[in-house]
Amino acid sequence: MSLETFHTALCIHMCYYYLTTNYFNPLALLSGVWSQLLPVVTGTVIFVCHGFYARRVYLIGGLYRPLVFVIAGFMLGELAFVIAATTESFIQATFAAWEHYTWLISAGFGCAVGADLVLTTSLIVVLHRSRTGFRSTDSMIDILIIYTINTGLLTGIFSLLSLIFAIVEPSNLIYVALNMVSTRSYANSVLAVLNSRRSLVERRFAQLDAGTFGMSALDSDTKRPTGSEAFQPLQMRPKVIDIKVDTENLHHHGVRSESQDTSSLGDALKHQETV
Repeated sequence: MSLETFHTALCIHMCYYYLTTNYFNPLALLSGVWSQLLPVVTGTVIFVCHGFYARRVYLIGGLYRPLVFVIAGFMLGELAFVIAATTESFIQATFAAWEHYTWLISAGFGCAVGADLVLTTSLIVVLHRSRTGFRSTDSMIDILIIYTINTGLLTGIFSLLSLIFAIVEPSNLIYVALNMVSTRSYANSVLAVLNSRRSLVERRFAQLDAGTFGMSALDSDTKRPTGSEAFQPLQMRPKVIDIKVDTENLHHHGVRSESQDTSSLGDALKHQETV
């Protein structure tokens, strides 16, 4: 977050310097400003984000660990190119002179695209091979695959666009704007992955709460025991059917009592008549 904040501050200063402080002063566009540290900060943000995903591939272990060295090669190459580009931006006095070194930006984002491709492919293959055949587990794996494709695809598209415009339009600063968006996409992809863990856990618990082995087919109107009732033995828990049975027994008992009283009264009347 600190790198992302610093990157935002550099973008704000550069825009304010050229568009506000030097408004209607086109000669200011010929020279640079200290906030042209932007390439190296952009490369550092991308380097950290790739390191986050590379660590995940490394923790998988097995045959996937050699891929981490390939990813690390792309990461170091990308960082080296953006450091060289930033150095040349301070050495060259004008943007026109620095135009001959825009290929360093292209090479850096080419390495970023390569790292994105290897990382995304590795994670998708690992997740696909982790299927168990159970519907709930496979459903969660499908969600993770979608997250991986979306984050890798978004960052890869902006990096590829930055690469293309730095080659096709070196005298235009369109690739700088794309660099800004690309950096945001990398940072947001990591934050999205971190924030998605809670939603995935809640989704998993919701599936478990629905029941396993057909338990979800139970009547939804059945009241679950709560509080102290949940810890009572099964036979001690109050049930509606027990109340009905007790009521019926009381009813039958009352009928029997009335019939006994009636028979006793009849016997007494007969006895009085006899007397």
